[in-house]
Amino acid sequence: MPNKQSEEGARVQRATPRGSSRAVKKRMRTSTDGQPLGDRGQRTRQRILEVIAGLIEQHGPRGLKLADVAEGVGFSPPAFYQYFRDMDEAILALCEEIGHHIPGFPFPDAWGDRDATKMGSRPFVESFLEYWDAHRAVLWSRNVAVYEGDPRYREIRDEAYLPLMEALMARIEAAQREELVDPSIAPRSLAAILIVMLDRIGMLSTQLTEPWGDHADDVVDAVAYIFDRVLGVPRSGRTRRVARTRRTRR
Repeated sequence: MPNKQSEEGARVQRATPRGSSRAVKKRMRTSTDGQPLGDRGQRTRQRILEVIAGLIEQHGPRGLKLADVAEGVGFSPPAFYQYFRDMDEAILALCEEIGHHIPGFPFPDAWGDRDATKMGSRPFVESFLEYWDAHRAVLWSRNVAVYEGDPRYREIRDEAYLPLMEALMARIEAAQREELVDPSIAPRSLAAILIVMLDRIGMLSTQLTEPWGDHADDVVDAVAYIFDRVLGVPRSGRTRRVARTRRTRR
């Protein structure tokens, strides 16, 4: 029987069209009756999402109350329905917006850049875990909804990871051409595994560090090491970085 992690990886792969190029497009925001929102309406809508994010952090998504949102924004409760049909639609919009803030994948097409080779995957992994820390309550709620089988949250989650999926595939394919990665393994599968792993570690990073006593930097190093191996970072670059890190910690 396939486990949940393998099922998640397969869904990420299916969500990514081969050869596609996706850019986040700025949408025209409208009110619930279909009218375009002006500058003031856009600011109010954004403020609603910010207040909801803060309340989710305090009480969780099931503790949200319209009265609390209205008080935080500074309008009457009925005004909420000018922007969202219900609270669930607002939470979905918040998850979608936060998904657009996933750190970009900054690797070069080839490992000829000495500085990039020295650092390898570490800067990206570190920035991704910082992204999770900054939005933990909302991202956690999104993932729980995905695990509970809500297709709307799964679609938003998978759509958020599409640019990263494409970037990882491109880097893996380049590494295979350079004979740094086994060419018999499908780049899509490798990229999907990395994304599933990274998402879970982001979600559970505090549980990895607190009970077992590992420092957060150790978690970053471990994840970056796996990324480096899969993406074909030259071994000399990894060795120099690890050696320098160990000397620093002494």
